[in-house]
Amino acid sequence: MIARGTWIALLAALSIALVPALGLAQEDARTLFQRGQTAYSQGDYDAAIEQWTRAYELDPRPLLQFNLSQAYERLGRLEDAIRALELYLERADPNDEHQSDARARVSALRERVGRTSVRVTGGPEGATILVDGEDRGRTPRPDPIQVPPGSHRIAVRAQGYSEFTSTVVVPAGQSVDVTVEMQVASGGGAQVAEGGGELPVVPIILFSAGGAALIAGAIMGGIALSDAENAPGRDSPEADAARGLALGADITMGAGVALAAAGLIVLLVSDSGGGEERQPERISLAPWGGSSGGGVAVAGSF
Repeated sequence: MIARGTWIALLAALSIALVPALGLAQEDARTLFQRGQTAYSQGDYDAAIEQWTRAYELDPRPLLQFNLSQAYERLGRLEDAIRALELYLERADPNDEHQSDARARVSALRERVGRTSVRVTGGPEGATILVDGEDRGRTPRPDPIQVPPGSHRIAVRAQGYSEFTSTVVVPAGQSVDVTVEMQVASGGGAQVAEGGGELPVVPIILFSAGGAALIAGAIMGGIALSDAENAPGRDSPEADAARGLALGADITMGAGVALAAAGLIVLLVSDSGGGEERQPERISLAPWGGSSGGGVAVAGSF
């Protein structure tokens, strides 16, 4: 068992051995601090941060954090500057002359961080806004989106449109506008506002063609009736021409009715497809006519 006197002697020897080591650490910290001061005065803030950080590791004096906050602020690293000031306020003497200045600067820096933002304008309604891959709402979004200072990737996505992407650099305390311009995706097609489905182009074409044929047939029929009434006799050339025109009118009107019916069939078949993927519509029209009338035969797959 070691005697009390021996313990005292050992502790004394250990203290004597540690004094030079502590003094060397403080001397190294002082040297690093001075190097940081020189770098800061020359505008090399990165080097100042490196030297002061190493000095703080050797000799954690709170005032070094105060100095670090100034270098961070010069580089636009406002959040790092706030953390350094908070660490200084936590560890410094309450009577330190820099306390009030540090509190005021923390408040001002937090206000600047709150103003650092991007403002997204344009784009289709309801598009998703992504900032650095994070969902930040839908368009239109007139209010600024708060971001930390630095480079950010802005993406806007909407169904039926090609994705919009942009990389912007946002300075500390500033707001950067991002104007979104999106193109309709190839193969996306026009969309109906309510249902979001494709516009039924084929039925519209068939309805239009059918209506035009009906109108043309009605006009031809009116002309044929007038010519027949003015013909000198039933067997006269004028009467034969009128009957031929009347036959053409019947065929044209029959074709109009058939086209309209085909349009209705295509529309009904398209609507009955539900949510399943449909194959492209293939339709062929074959007009027919005879002494008893005429029309259009519709064939195809839907």
